[in-house]
Amino acid sequence: MCYWLYLLFLMIGETHLFYYDPQLYVPKYRDYLEAQGNLTRDLFKTYEKDVSPVYTWFDTTKPLGYDPNAPKRWNYTLFLYSLKLVEVNEPEEQVSVVLELMEYWHDPRLSWNASDYKNVTAIFTRQEKVWSPTLTPFGANELIDFRDQDFRLVCIDNLGLIYDYLSVRVSANCRMNVANFPFDSQTCQIRFSLPIFSYLEVQIFNEVYQGIQNVSSFERMGNSEWQLINLTNRVDFLSFNDRFDVELSVFEIKIARNPLYYFYMIVFPSFVINSVSIIGVFMKGADKMSKLNVGLTNIMTMTFILGVMSDKIPRTGSIPLLGIYIIINLLIMLLAICIEMFVNKLRRWATPRLRKRKSLLSAKLETFIGTPLEYTCAVALELMTCANFLIMIGFWIDDS
Repeated sequence: MCYWLYLLFLMIGETHLFYYDPQLYVPKYRDYLEAQGNLTRDLFKTYEKDVSPVYTWFDTTKPLGYDPNAPKRWNYTLFLYSLKLVEVNEPEEQVSVVLELMEYWHDPRLSWNASDYKNVTAIFTRQEKVWSPTLTPFGANELIDFRDQDFRLVCIDNLGLIYDYLSVRVSANCRMNVANFPFDSQTCQIRFSLPIFSYLEVQIFNEVYQGIQNVSSFERMGNSEWQLINLTNRVDFLSFNDRFDVELSVFEIKIARNPLYYFYMIVFPSFVINSVSIIGVFMKGADKMSKLNVGLTNIMTMTFILGVMSDKIPRTGSIPLLGIYIIINLLIMLLAICIEMFVNKLRRWATPRLRKRKSLLSAKLETFIGTPLEYTCAVALELMTCANFLIMIGFWIDDS
């Protein structure tokens, strides 16, 4: 029994020694905890966390700044540390991003003289203990806050500035221009506002961390399909011609699509299918039904590719570049079928008449409307297909 008690004592002693760091419990640290405790007790003794510090003692019918004795508008700042593009939903015209933000504002009720509390200039406390503005995405479908609701912290300094960190996912509406799809770029805005407060009461600022304003950071912020090529910030003014005119904190991103996937999955296969189908339609010795089947199979394939493409773009009034490419290939194939049918009818109609004339010119014409005419048409259609393909390559080179 004594042995087990002795062993337990050793285990407790080792654990105590493992967690105990004497450098953390020096007298200066105890003095700091005592000063912080006194400060927290005095600071929140009469503090009303349910009442905002926003100054509203003014006449909303008069212009901004009419009262020279009134304080300036209450300031709120949104600082963007990081952005990650998660998803671009083209059919629904939405873009989803993950934002790492710092928000800070001023509450004069939470300021103190640092010399009265042994030069404590900042404290950390639960967000639930202070009044906080309600940051709301403007023109967005969804906002997901990744922070734990019960463990949100804020930093308060002796000047009354309160700092709060946010990690959120925002799904914002973004009008898509797909005229150059798949070589397109889109400009989208992620906007935030403080609801209820008007611009007469609150002035919004926003900033972007300069450490992410470079090409290497932009590469990390995009995804496999989209590359971030620019990130800017500004504050917009939204007017309703009443006291609820508001300011919007705007972070604008410009993203460019990586067209390689669409090139090797749609553009190049469409070119190969069209080229081979033209050869099949004009192949010597094949019967009429076989040639027709080749042409119809090509048409169905191009129609299927158009359907696949339509699932990736919004239903706009303009035809995207990739759609024009596929439609041109489709028209080339229709033209090939029509030419083949026309040549066959021309041959049946002209051959007996040319043979009756028995002239050198008639013999040459009879020869030409045979295989040479078909091959000439095939070469012309193949050149059209190649030109269509080369134009797409030109757009790709110009985009890169």
